[in-house]
Order: sequence, then C-alpha cells, then structure tokens
Amino acid sequence: MTAHQWHAIGVVSLALAAILSGCGKEEEKKAYTNTVVVDSSPESGASVLIDGQAYGETPVTVKGLEPGPTLVEVKREGYRDAYDTITVPPSGEATFTLEMEPLVGRVTILSEPDQAEVYLGGTKFLGITPLVQVSVPSGQRELTLKKEGYEPLTVQLRVEVDYQYTKSYALKPRRGRVEVYSSPTGATVWINNQLQLERTPMRVDLTPGTYTISVYQLGYVMAEEVIELAPAQQRQVDLKMKEGAAPPGMVLIPAGEFLFGEDSQSPDERPRRQVFVEAFYIDKYEVTNVQYKAVFAAHTYEEGFDNWPVTNVTWEQATAYATATGKRLPSEIEWEKAARGADGREYPWGELFDSSLANTGGDVNAKIMEVGQFRGGASPYGCLDMAGNAYEWTSSWYKAYPGNPEVKKDYGQVYRVLRGGSYQTRSYDVRCAKRHYARMDATRRDYGFRCAADIKEAGKAPAAPAQ
Repeated sequence: MTAHQWHAIGVVSLALAAILSGCGKEEEKKAYTNTVVVDSSPESGASVLIDGQAYGETPVTVKGLEPGPTLVEVKREGYRDAYDTITVPPSGEATFTLEMEPLVGRVTILSEPDQAEVYLGGTKFLGITPLVQVSVPSGQRELTLKKEGYEPLTVQLRVEVDYQYTKSYALKPRRGRVEVYSSPTGATVWINNQLQLERTPMRVDLTPGTYTISVYQLGYVMAEEVIELAPAQQRQVDLKMKEGAAPPGMVLIPAGEFLFGEDSQSPDERPRRQVFVEAFYIDKYEVTNVQYKAVFAAHTYEEGFDNWPVTNVTWEQATAYATATGKRLPSEIEWEKAARGADGREYPWGELFDSSLANTGGDVNAKIMEVGQFRGGASPYGCLDMAGNAYEWTSSWYKAYPGNPEVKKDYGQVYRVLRGGSYQTRSYDVRCAKRHYARMDATRRDYGFRCAADIKEAGKAPAAPAQ
C-alpha cells in the first residue's frame, strides 16, 4: 500500500472517531436537581406510581425527575384509584397531594331508645341516632353505640360499595337500684307481687320499668308506692304504715249504707235503693297470674305476664282460689260498694266517663293490661281496675233485686254475676251498677276475679303475695 493510501485511511479513521465521540456526548443523561413530594388525602399510605414506575407509599419523596408533565397514580384499599398529571419543575421542591374518593356504603342507623352516640371502629364519631344515610367505608366494619344508662353495644357490619342499608339496634339498659325503708322497720316487702326474701331496710337491683313497692307488718295496714325506675337510676322508697288489721293486699270497706242499683239504665239494675253492708276487706287489685300460680302450680301463662290479671277462669276456679287463701268471692252488693263508695257515683272515679282512667274501649287493638296501671281511676276506697281490664266473678246468683217485678228467664240459680266490664267492653258496661252474668263453668279471655274477706276471718287468712 502506498503512503498516499495509508494517509487516506488515517483521515477517515479520525473522522469516524470524531463522529462517534460526538454521538456519546448527545446521549449522556442530564442530572436534574428537582425534588417532588407526592402525598394522598384523606389518608396517607397509598401506593405511588409515577409514569408507571412504583415509588413506595405516600408521603413519598422523589428526586431527579425529568421536568415537565408527568402522570402520577395513587392506590389505597377502601378508596378509588386517583390520577393526576403534575408538572415537575426543573429544580427546587414541589409537593403534590392527590385527593382519593372513599369507597363507601350508605347506612341508616336506628336505636331503641334513640339519641345514642355511634362510633366507627370504636373512635370515629359518626353522629347520634337516628342517623340517616351516613357514609361508612366499605368492607368489614365495627360500629359501637353508646348511651348514658345503657350498656355499650358493638356490632359488626359488612358494607358494600354504593349499597344502602338500614340497621336497627336495641340497647340493653343498665340495672337501677332501689332502697326500701319502712316505718316501723323490719316489714315484709313485695315488688310487683313478688315476695322478697329480705325485710326492710333492703336494697335490690332492678331493670328499668314501673314497680309497685309494697310493705306489710302485722298490726299495720299495707303501704305501697308506684315508682318509675330509669336506667342506672338510684331510688329510695320510704313507706310509713298506719296501724290497722287489713290483710296484705286488701283494703277495708267500712260498714254503712250506700246507694245500690240504678233506675234509669238496664232493667235488671232496678230499683235504686239504700243498702247497708257490714264492714269487709277486698283485694286492692284483681288476682294476678303469679298469685294464682302460687296456689295452683299447673297454671301456665306467657313469660313476663306475672302481674297481669289471671283470666279464662271459671267461677269454680275463682272460688277454689279464694278458699285456698282463706278468703271468698265478694257478693255483688259488696263489689258495687267497693267500686262506687257511698254516694252512688256512675264510675269508680265519678259521674262522667273518662277513657284515660280505665282499660276499656273494645276496639280491635284492645288488650288486657298489668294491674294497677290506671291510678286515677281508683274507687273511693282505693281499689284499682274496678272498671275495665277484666270482668270479675262475684258470689251472687243472677236474680231480680228485691222490689223489681220484672221476670227474666235468666233469673234464678243458673248464672253467677260478674262485674266491672273489661278491656273488650265500652263505657256503658264499666259502670259500677252494670251486671253481667255467665254459667259457673264459663271461661273467657276477659273473665277474672278479686277476693274479699270477712273482718272476723281476716286474721286467719294466710299472707298471700300482695300487689
């Protein structure tokens, strides 16, 4: 090869080297001095992708990104994925926060009673019941309901995205405490007909509700008080007994005359006249399920209805109970005096009917009630429920009154008289003078009774549970 040829090859090599050297400088990556912080709201901890590359969890700091528009994505459980195009600066620091939309369901939360505080996860306060369509994050969630006087209630709830739920919860009331004192002390105590083992003074924890607290001691007249016990409430009951000989659960009907019968109403109530009645005792309330079961163990009734009148009893069964407890059924004359007093009033409370004073009415929703609920409807001697609630058997045959010339085929010694009407009857049938009658073996869901006792026999009567 000639010298000229070698020279040409050298020139080409140098040119090629220069070209290759120039290309390397153009492809060399530039170093950027910017800093980008990516965060998420309302919660951090979201996974971050920048132009498809993962960079950890928010808040995350990334340095040296290429300036200009850049796609950022954040992902977190319980939220919809969030996207944004950010502008990365050539230098300096920039912070970008992406807002994430929670994945939620809508929950309506009700409670009994209402006004309960509701917490999500035990700490996040959602509001006070009733809560309507409150947003709850999707997934398995824990709700806690709290109300003063009630046990906290924690429940698990599965919430699906965009679903609507209605949930109702019953709160369990905390027990209250009642302290019972009496004068004189050392008295026997009954609470809603239930004989207590302790004597006064005594303390007892009870669930919230209405209670009749009764105390009795031999030689004194039973005293009682009706109380309303609120959740977790502390109550004190101090009862003073008067000297006397009335058996527990009974009231004294004094000897004397009273106006008996009616002239202007049903024909079998005639004639109206003055009648003398010897003193006697009569039950303040209708005989209840728990009292009847204490004598006849085979008696059954729905749980929770201890203090409701025993019904569906025949005249024979009522008489058997009265005899077993050292008592008897009242005659219809005695019953009427106990109900209306000496002045011949139309109803136990007075002349005019008042539906708020008796369990009566006879509509389709009518039902028998716990004894003693209508305190304002008491008779002049303090007897309760002598109008309405349950019909009450008496010892009397259904006969014409002396001086009534009318003859009825039902008169005689076939039917026994019931008094007082019931929850199934209307105002006309709960009048003090109104007579109802049935065969002695008849039963009905509104047939009940109360007992009477002679003064001379009262001391022999066993201490049946009082009401």
